[in-house]
Amino acid sequence: MLPHLHPRQRRIGIAVGALAVLVLLLLSHSFGRAVPTNNYRPLITTDAIASGCYPLPGNARLDLPYQVRWDGDVETAQGERRILRGQYDLVDLDEAVERLVASFTAVGFAPDPSEHSALPSDDSLTLSKGAERVTITVTELPGTSAETLVRGTFVLDLPVAEPARPDDPVCADPKSTKRWGDR
Repeated sequence: MLPHLHPRQRRIGIAVGALAVLVLLLLSHSFGRAVPTNNYRPLITTDAIASGCYPLPGNARLDLPYQVRWDGDVETAQGERRILRGQYDLVDLDEAVERLVASFTAVGFAPDPSEHSALPSDDSLTLSKGAERVTITVTELPGTSAETLVRGTFVLDLPVAEPARPDDPVCADPKSTKRWGDR
């Protein structure tokens, strides 16, 4: 049990406690708070294809809304190839296929004569220009509708590309190039 305090001691104790709480309240804004920057959105990195760091064959440009998710070189049975994985937005499967194929035919690629059918029934289509070969695989996401932003995915099997500007810091940034170093 606490010893009995005189009323004056009790008032001094209450005043000191109240003063301590007041000081903490006045200084609390500087303890453990982030510095406000008025910038609440992260910086958007350069588009992986539009940057030109690792250009598409023939400098093709994709003419559909998309995001590149991964871009890298892999070893295949046919040798080293570049695999670019992305998502397409706001268009249905048929339009995505049409636009992806048009992006490569615009720079001289043509359907491979050995192809017996076209997308989407086989899920992939190979285009060629001389010895260069591009295979396009498109998959629609299930349950999408006209209100859905991301409608499907695509995979481009491409010839390996050397960096166009190896000294450019943008081309060394995996967030920009999507070359994460893993599958």
